[in-house]
Amino acid sequence: MRVLRPLQDKATTGAGKRLVLPEPRRIRFLIRGEGPVSAGAVTIECCPESTKAGKFWMELATIPVPADNGLAQYHTEEASGLFRARISRPMNNGTVTVFVFFGYIRGYQYF
Repeated sequence: MRVLRPLQDKATTGAGKRLVLPEPRRIRFLIRGEGPVSAGAVTIECCPESTKAGKFWMELATIPVPADNGLAQYHTEEASGLFRARISRPMNNGTVTVFVFFGYIRGYQYF
């Protein structure tokens, strides 16, 4: 299993970092709300390919951020391209961290 640096790290707004996956993989996004979050959501987005006009981001899912160090998660089917976890509703009274996992554990694909 491979764990990468967070796409969002104790953030309240913004598009965060991007993840490039050139080959199709199943991906797991783990969303952790930190503090008494009373509002906020993260939208997982994918850009399968760039065009001459620029990047086109497709929404995969919008996940409300859980409060009090709660966890939420989202799994993709096999996908490749550019991914990000954009904060689509700003955090109130807390922050959010979004981790990405992909790869294998003990011979089984992890997703």
